[in-house]
Amino acid sequence: MRIIHSLEGSAWSGGQQQALFLSQMMRRLGHEVLLVCQTGSVLSRRAAEAGVSVCTVPFRNELHPPTFLELFRIFDSFKPDVVNVHRAWAHTQWAFISLLRKFHGLVVTRRVLFRPDFNPLSLVKYRTHAVRGFIAVSQAVANRLASLRLKPNHIRIVYPATDMDRFSPDSNATLREIFPVPEGAVAALMVANFHPNKGHLLLLEAFKKVAPNWPEFHLLLAGNGTDCPSLKKRVGALKHGNRVHLLGFRDDVPAMLSNCAFSINASYEEGWAGTIRESIAMGVPVLASDNSSNLELGRVLPMSWFKCGSSESLADELVRFRGREISPAERSELRKAAFSAFSVRAMVDATIDAYRRFGIKTGPKY
Repeated sequence: MRIIHSLEGSAWSGGQQQALFLSQMMRRLGHEVLLVCQTGSVLSRRAAEAGVSVCTVPFRNELHPPTFLELFRIFDSFKPDVVNVHRAWAHTQWAFISLLRKFHGLVVTRRVLFRPDFNPLSLVKYRTHAVRGFIAVSQAVANRLASLRLKPNHIRIVYPATDMDRFSPDSNATLREIFPVPEGAVAALMVANFHPNKGHLLLLEAFKKVAPNWPEFHLLLAGNGTDCPSLKKRVGALKHGNRVHLLGFRDDVPAMLSNCAFSINASYEEGWAGTIRESIAMGVPVLASDNSSNLELGRVLPMSWFKCGSSESLADELVRFRGREISPAERSELRKAAFSAFSVRAMVDATIDAYRRFGIKTGPKY
């Protein structure tokens, strides 16, 4: 099978990691795979290093003419059986290309939970017959797609994968910089790009409540934008802000997790939180908001909860971690739970099965 995976975005993200997983494993299984991504992106570099065939395009906006022209050229040259898009701009552009080329192999993977805007462009993207089917990364995302009045047989759920080799307590991962927390302190890590939906400000409110009575507690925030001026200003205004560490984008998350007592997910909404899976794969406990997707994930992985959107509830649950120690056996059980549910091969097999169920010819092997 000839497969294109396509998405925009310069910075590294969970969706970019999943597209790379798919491209690598499908290639190993004997499919011809081409990854079409943004010029100069972290993904383009990592994919080339991994031996994946890559074409880069500008992706400067959703209706960028030079990008359209380059995507047409790629389509006509590669002649794919499937184009699997993973982000909004790629969805728009490949939908129009599929309409004009009368192509019937376009599949959209949706990872986010927010409802699309109902503008003319969205109506084309979500109602056009050019899209053969939608892959949702969780039941919550599938429910959101169903609310757009898409046909049930046009939606399949495929759980994302976790890099179990990279996120392993035995990986010997090394820190890029000196760990900013003093010896003997209790460190909690939240990995999330700085965005209102991710709950950074909620977490800071909870930290204000617990910091005076828990002097050993340090908070680490990593992800794109977490070192921005506006967040630095907020942290600088906190009485105990010297115990909040704004790290920006980090590529040494496994090493940071191995130095933390627990991790935090404070999102108001999630598609299917990769940071939760990665933490538990490391054997590191998770405190998560009880949004619908996190609760769904909690049916597979053990974790602790706080009431979504409530800084009081988050503060209360943070205090419960004070003095808590997790045994090696408990860490091992966390690791086993993550491994059994989220391997790369399981995700790829489920993705190819989704293509088949959408009516796309997947070849004699499948």
